[in-house]
Amino acid sequence: MLREPAKPTYEELKERVQQLEAEVAELRKAEASYRKEESTIREVEKIALLGHWQLDMVSGTLYWSEEIFDIFDISPGEFEATYEAFLNTIHPHDREYVDRAYTESLKNKTGYDIVHRLLLRDGRVKYVREKCRTEYDEDGKPLRSLGTVQDITDRVRAQQTFSGIIGRDPKMRELFDAIRELSNINVPVYIQGESGTGKELVASAIHNEGPRAREPFVPVNCSALPEGLLESELFGHVKGAFTGAIRDKRGRFELADGGTLFLDEVADLPKSVQVKLLRVLQEGKFERVGDEKSISVDVRIISAANRDLRTEVDRGNFRADLFYRIRVVPLLLPPLRERSSDIPLLVDHFVECMAREGQHTEGISKEVIPLLLDYCWPGNIRELQSALRYALIKSKGGLIQPEHLPEEVKSAQSASTACESNQPRDSEGIRDDFEENRGEKPGRVKLDRISVMDALNKAGGNKTRAADILRVGRATLYRYLNDNPL
Repeated sequence: MLREPAKPTYEELKERVQQLEAEVAELRKAEASYRKEESTIREVEKIALLGHWQLDMVSGTLYWSEEIFDIFDISPGEFEATYEAFLNTIHPHDREYVDRAYTESLKNKTGYDIVHRLLLRDGRVKYVREKCRTEYDEDGKPLRSLGTVQDITDRVRAQQTFSGIIGRDPKMRELFDAIRELSNINVPVYIQGESGTGKELVASAIHNEGPRAREPFVPVNCSALPEGLLESELFGHVKGAFTGAIRDKRGRFELADGGTLFLDEVADLPKSVQVKLLRVLQEGKFERVGDEKSISVDVRIISAANRDLRTEVDRGNFRADLFYRIRVVPLLLPPLRERSSDIPLLVDHFVECMAREGQHTEGISKEVIPLLLDYCWPGNIRELQSALRYALIKSKGGLIQPEHLPEEVKSAQSASTACESNQPRDSEGIRDDFEENRGEKPGRVKLDRISVMDALNKAGGNKTRAADILRVGRATLYRYLNDNPL
């Protein structure tokens, strides 16, 4: 017969309970330590705008940390927690690139470190840096992928903008350097650029980056006011100076005292006003209309025009002595067609602005970008913004497709005609780059799958940098990717 085990004594039970209580205390202590570490990690992730994720390759389940949900602006209850659901949050133009980076990293067991964009539900665009590595079993099969996502939007925006001006084209970077230099030098600046290139933005940047930034910036459109009112607008008037002058009025010069006066379309100033303006620049004094008392002001003058002021001098429309006074430092703003690599940046910016205004859109299809790059934009940035607003209305809040663009933009014939009439053929070789894959420019670089993939990898997925590596125009690269998906 089997003997029943002896019953533990009271002392033995007491000792066992004490051991269990000690083990429970250790577990609680470990749990508290883990929770504290987890809380610290969350705080660090929030500070760094960094989240972590894990994809179980066996079950297909995707885990996101809280910070990733914040970055993607999605609540956990709205997310299906699958790889496909993740891809749907990526900017439409970057989905293939992100998917390819991940699948190739699995195949080559290399992991990846890439930069791509997110398109949030409200139309905002974010830039993120994503890193990943994958663990494999003994047979080389992937078990799980681990990664991080960091919001680098502010950092990227800082590289793409300067004092509210968007651009990373070399011509714009040169302009930014010039603005920095001029902001601290109190000399008259003359800005020449086509309509819609952003002359007032440049003038405002010169003011805001300098020591007068806390003082007024006063713009005047010289072509928008009739001659009879322009003198009063600039210099002010006293009560009774003319019919309707029922009180004293300060002019723009007085309002800008200590700050900057921006004279837009200065070439349209009538000769009578040119004489008075010349005196202000020479002596810093003027009289209100109908008054004999001189007023002294400290005003920096920045002027602008959409046509060559020297030509207006030669034609007798503008005083030569005033020309040399206001054109101490000339700045030439490049038209949009000469910095077409900035078009995607401007598109993202305008789409975000429209989203903030409550105009919802699902984004812009990748087929649209080559059309925008090929068109020469005679109305420059202002025309691009109007074209996007038109497309947004036509798309009814959905994905903007080529058919939603204005006719002159989507029509190759119209675009070609406009470009020939508004742009030199060999301006920086931009138009030549557009044609190199059409067989119209013998001796040009021919793209192939291997060279394109290599350039994209070297550029971290940035198509502008990839185009520079390939020594082709961005439109050419977009066209190749549309015709030959990687």
